Amino acid sequence: MKKIIYSVLIVQILFFTACSKDIAEDRVTIDFEDFLIKWDLLDIHKNACTSITDAIKLPEKWSKEDCDNFANLPAETFYSMSTCGLLETLLDYPFNRLQGPWCSTCSDSNLPGVTMFNDKLRRDKVVTELFGRDDCFSVLASEYLRIIEDERESGAQIKYFETLLSSDMCMLALNKNEKVKLMAMALKRGMGETEFLMNSSYIMIAIMKAFNYPPFMKKVNANLKEYTFGYSNLNDYDILKYAKIFLNEQNLK
Repeated sequence: MKKIIYSVLIVQILFFTACSKDIAEDRVTIDFEDFLIKWDLLDIHKNACTSITDAIKLPEKWSKEDCDNFANLPAETFYSMSTCGLLETLLDYPFNRLQGPWCSTCSDSNLPGVTMFNDKLRRDKVVTELFGRDDCFSVLASEYLRIIEDERESGAQIKYFETLLSSDMCMLALNKNEKVKLMAMALKRGMGETEFLMNSSYIMIAIMKAFNYPPFMKKVNANLKEYTFGYSNLNDYDILKYAKIFLNEQNLK
């Protein structure tokens, strides 16, 4: 069943990619099964988080004191936790859900939301431990695929997770192949529903920035300005277009 899901994911992405006018001369010729094998997408669920028993959860009726106590936990607390437990702890933390992506609680619309978000993550003990794990990508990818498979899933927790995937710390933790796989997933998510495109587009931007991808950087570099809610003056559909071209070129290598 999972093999079928992955096949549909890649088939849809590469179909749209091959139809792009910008890459008419570089149509995808690789067999879809070969693509799956080449990028190890068939095995991406090996470390799926099926049963998590060590996540730290705040009470349902949490207080500021509960959050303060959590923030004061020593880094050693998280060393023995599973990677799945770390991710669930992050996603369940109420301040993350309340603040949402970037800097939604800031009153000044000109504050550099991307920089502020990344700075906050660098000081987060749970995030630091998560991105330092060898199985970090398999856990993140498994959770993202689960979200993608539920075509209607959204909400503040999901927005935070997708913003986490587009962070500087995530880009530093993933190798090139893992970033390519993440691009495929972000494209699938972004092409599903218009409401999902904004957050998945930040992942696409982060990956193309990490690769210093010339066509995209030449197009948007002057407009890559930070405001409270991420970047401004960027057209989501232009991002989608260059992300498709990027994935196609990586596939043909």
